Formats: sequence, structure tokens, C-alpha cells
Amino acid sequence: MNEGHGLELVMYLAQAGCATAQAAIFAYYYRVSRLEHLRLWGLSFIALALYLVFALVGTNLGEPQPASALLVSMASLIAAYLQVALLALGTMAVLGRRPPTPKMVRSVLIASALFGAITALLFTAPASIATHRVVLHSALRYAVTGAGYLIVAILLWRRARRSGLGARVAAFAIGAYGVQLLHVLAILIAQSNGLEVSWARYVGVFDLIAQLFIGYGLVVWLLEDERLRYERADTALRRLRDFDPVTGFPNRRRLMSDLESDLRATNQHTAVLLVRVDQADMLSSSLGMVASEAVIAEVAARVQDCALPGWPRPARLSESRLVQVVPHVHATGDLAACADNLLAMLRAPFYSGGRELALSASIGIALSPDDAIQAAPLIGAAEAAAQQAHDEGGNRFRFYSTEMNSLVLTRLSLQAELRRALLRGEFELHYQPLLASSSHALAGAEALVRWRHPKRGLLAPDMFIEEMERLGMIEDLDRHVLERACREAQQWRAHDGKPLTVAVNISTRSFQREHFPELVRAVLASTGLAPQRLELEVVESSALEDIDRATECLTRLRALGVRVSLDDFGTGYSSLSHLRLLPVDCLKIDRSFADEVLVDQRAAAIVAAIIILAHSLDIEITVEGIENDAQLAWFERHEADRLQGYHFARPMEADLWRALQDERETLIAVEA
Repeated sequence: MNEGHGLELVMYLAQAGCATAQAAIFAYYYRVSRLEHLRLWGLSFIALALYLVFALVGTNLGEPQPASALLVSMASLIAAYLQVALLALGTMAVLGRRPPTPKMVRSVLIASALFGAITALLFTAPASIATHRVVLHSALRYAVTGAGYLIVAILLWRRARRSGLGARVAAFAIGAYGVQLLHVLAILIAQSNGLEVSWARYVGVFDLIAQLFIGYGLVVWLLEDERLRYERADTALRRLRDFDPVTGFPNRRRLMSDLESDLRATNQHTAVLLVRVDQADMLSSSLGMVASEAVIAEVAARVQDCALPGWPRPARLSESRLVQVVPHVHATGDLAACADNLLAMLRAPFYSGGRELALSASIGIALSPDDAIQAAPLIGAAEAAAQQAHDEGGNRFRFYSTEMNSLVLTRLSLQAELRRALLRGEFELHYQPLLASSSHALAGAEALVRWRHPKRGLLAPDMFIEEMERLGMIEDLDRHVLERACREAQQWRAHDGKPLTVAVNISTRSFQREHFPELVRAVLASTGLAPQRLELEVVESSALEDIDRATECLTRLRALGVRVSLDDFGTGYSSLSHLRLLPVDCLKIDRSFADEVLVDQRAAAIVAAIIILAHSLDIEITVEGIENDAQLAWFERHEADRLQGYHFARPMEADLWRALQDERETLIAVEA
């Protein structure tokens, strides 16, 4: 073996080994990241290694048979063209917004393989050009692959200017390799014309150096991309940790950290404006999560619009609370003006899904160092002030005061007691009779919840219901009342051959739950009470808030056999046209009308019209708040169906109610 042939053999083996190693590197990173360009580049280097192996076999066949030479030549050309095609496809995957589709990859690879096979076949015949077969094979391959490498290099260089060292080295090396292939083409043409080129024996060395730099550049580029991906992921993680994804504002964690740092760094007054959206619960229940978050984002944008230059960005403290920190406060009047301006901006209409929404907010203002010198207490003070503004009706602002802290502590104590009361069964039912208007016979009773407090005694609902709604415990209380009322009513005896009904008030939140009819079904099944003996009282305003949902719920309840009564009728929307849409059995005239029918002719005319309209729709009328004979006579004259009030009996404990049943039964028997 002469020196030139030995060098050529070593170069082929070195290039094939280098290509295989580079393919293995890309295969490993592809398994880790599943990036398409890594797979294509890895396959490209495998194709390069195969080309080099087949080229090595072809140069060492000696005098092969034509068939063997054709197969080796065809395999070598196919591998060469596939290598360029895969490199180009990988480049497209890097440069394009989307990677090449599997169909495109298959089409390009099939076309490249066919091109290699066809050229191998074309240049083996006819015999007249057989002597130039090798030259034509190689010349075409060097021309096509050299041009392909140069095009890839130009495309990559445009990207490399915005990337790191690896991309620039890879682009330069690919371009140099393309030039080297064209240089080999020139040498081949020169040799075919009888010219001697002294450096031709070192072509393999040049190829190896170029391929090493290509592999080096691509691997470095890959590592740089991995580093950038990790940096972006770390940045995204930090942003997710410190910023709210809906508004883009700092979240609670970031707010507390920044505010604590600001309070330590300055001796000047710093204020906190806590904005609480009054209708937050309504938004999430009626609009859904996505739409309600969009509305909150719009609220946040308006809060930011009110910020003056030099103020930090607002922060999102919780689902319905935003915080604006105001540094370097000179006068509380400035804070009041800012709060007024913010309330005015939030009163402007919001829109969601083509619907106009009217929102308002409650704003609490706390000032450091007067109210607190640390972040958490300062935010807590602003929260207490916002709660006070909300309790006063919302759509207003309040400054924090020490009295509010006392109220907050009292409320926290009450909340803890309510949780314990529900677990210990301290809630009990009192019953107020419902009488038939015509005979004054017992028709049933309304179940009214009371809290038997271990220290404060018996508490009426207005002492705890609102707080239970804030705590989200009202549905648990509704279930407790419903189960107990049905269980106790199951033990009542029938009067005059008619079973007594029990009426139970249902909160708006429970009524609006989609599963509420199923809850009623389960309670009836567990207690054994006949559905016809249960009457559910639903507040008029909650039924008309979403009339489609209310109609569906009422229909499902009546399908169970349960009676449904519209409570406090006349105090809410008072739209009589809705009566034809709502499937109810009874209207309960609010006690305020019982007071007014004797002194206000318009009120009397309205109530009389309601009774006539209800009866025409086959809906019963129950009147609450009857306290004297004159009211009783008026409603009897206007043919109300059932009566309730202190004139007959006050709400009483279950034992007294059962005693009253026995007494009324005896009186009815004597009268008969």
C-alpha cells in the first residue's frame, strides 16, 4: 500500500468515526429534548458515515464486477444526497417557526434517494462513456452537495448573527465544507484533463478538518441552545412565582417582599390602597372562570391607569383584591382623591361576551408608620378598612382606624365559633305555624334556624347568617337545616286528614348550585319524608337573577314532587311578568306589605292585584307578618290562602310545636 493510498484510507476511517460520534451526540440530546432538528442532524451524520464507508469500499474493490460496482456506487450516492437533504431539513427546522412535517421529510428523502439511484444508473451506460463514469459520478455529487452546503451555510449565517459562537462556527464550517467540495470538483476536472495537482492527496485531511469544525460548531450551538432554554425556563418560573398570570402584576408573594423592603428603606409615609371588587362571587358563578378572570384583568388595568408617575405597579393580592402602594404620601387628601378617582373609573361599564356589567369596589386605605410598620400588618389594616367599606354597602373607601381592628378580632372570633357550632350541632330549628286562611287550621310550619350559643344564649339568624355566607359555610348550614327539618317533620301527625308541610328557607348560593335538586332528592330519601310535605322557600331576587337557570332548577324540584314558594315577593325585582315563566306553587307576600295595606291605598291595590294574578295562574298566596285582627280581616277578605305571623304564634322550639299540634287537634275535634 503506497503512502497516498494509506493516508486516504486513514482519512475515510477518521471521517466515518467522527460522523458516527456526532450522530450519537445528537441522538442523545434528541431523546432528552425531542427537538426535531436534532433528529434530522443526527440522521444527516449517519448518512455521512454510510457514504464514507461505501466510498471506502468502492476505492478498495480492486477490479469489481459491474453489478458490485453499481451497488456500491448507488449506495454511496444515495447516502451522499440523503446527508445533504437531512442537513437542509434540520436547518429548516431551526430557522422556521414550525418543523418540517413528516410528509415533507418523507418526500424530500425519497426524492434524494431516487436522484442518487438514477444518477448511478445513468452513468454506468452506455459503454461509450463508461471510462468517464467515476468522473461524472463524482463531479455531479460534488457540484450538488457543494451547492447544498453553501445554501445551508448562507441560511445559517443569517441566524448565526443573532446567536452565539456555536452557530457562527457551524455556519462558517458548513460554508467552508461546501467550498472544499467545489474545490475537489475543480481538482477532479483538472485531473480528468491530464493535469497534476500536487495537493490532491491531502483532500481527505481538508474534509476531515471541515467536518470536525461542523460537528464542533453544531454541538456548541446545541449546548448554547440548551443553556438558553434553561435560562428561559428559569425566567418563566421566576415570573410564575412572582407575578399573577392573569393581570401580569406582582402577586401576593412579590408584593409582600417589595413592600417590606420599601418600608425598611424609607422613613416617609407609605400608603396601601386595597381595592376589593364587590361582585367577585357573582362574576365567577355567573360568567365562569375564564370570563371572570378577563373582567378582573380589566379592573386591574383601570387601577393601573389611576397610578401616578413614580408609583410601583399594582399587585394582585387575591382573586378579588388588588393593592396599589403609594410611596411618599404628603397628605391624606391626596389618597382620598385617588380613591375617589378609582371608584369613578370602576363604576364605568364593563363588557363580557357582549353583555354590559356594572361593578363597584370597596377600597381600604392604611398608612405607614401610623397604622403599621411592617408589610403584613399594613395589608391587614387596609383589608379591615376595605371590609368596613364593603359592609357599609360598597362603592366607597374607608381609612383604617383602631376601632376596625377590634371589629376584625370580633369577626375572627365569631368565625371560629361558627365553625365549631356547625360541628357540635349547636344550630336548632324553631317552627312558626302556617294556617289555612279559611279555617285557621294548621297547614304546616316554617322551619327557622337559631343558634344556641353556649355563652350568649339563643341567637337569631341576623346575628350569624351573613358571616356564614362570607365564610362559604352557608351551604353546609342549608343542608343541616334541610335534613333536620325533614327528619322532624316525618314525625308530625296529620291534621284533619291532611299531612302538615314543612317550609325551609334556601340561601341564594345553595339554590344556584347545579346539584341542589340532587341534594334535595338525597335528603328526602334518607329521612323518608314524602316530597309533597316539603316546601322550599326561594328568595325572589335569587330566582330572577338568572331566570333560565332558576327555571331549570325549579322544574327539577317540582318533578321530585316538592313544593316551591317564592319568598319575600314584592321586595326584589317585582316584575309580575316573570310569574308566567317561573314554575312555582306559592308566592309569599313580604311582611312589609302586611303593614302597608291598611295605610297605603297604592300598596293595598298592588297586593290585591298580586293575589288575583297569582290565583289566575293557579299559584297560592301565603302572607307573613300578620300581627292584628285588621290585617287578618283584610287578607281573609282578599282570599289569601295561608297566613303566618305573631297574631297566631311566634316561632317556637320543636317540643312546643309538637304540643301545639296536639292542642289544635283537640280544639278542632271539639268544634266538630
